[in-house]
Amino acid sequence: MKYSLIAVVLLAIMLTGCKGEGKPGQYPPSLYKERDSALSDAELEKNKQEAAGKNGK
Repeated sequence: MKYSLIAVVLLAIMLTGCKGEGKPGQYPPSLYKERDSALSDAELEKNKQEAAGKNGK
């Protein structure tokens, strides 16, 4: 009887702790969502060319 009461209380605490939106930063940002700081394809290509030029010198 004592252990079943402890199990019920523990289960109730676990279930009530899972409600809500969650903490900010709990989930990583989506790979498919555009970010303000994301580089465009042209900027990426320019950076790649600049890096290749520095490595060749």
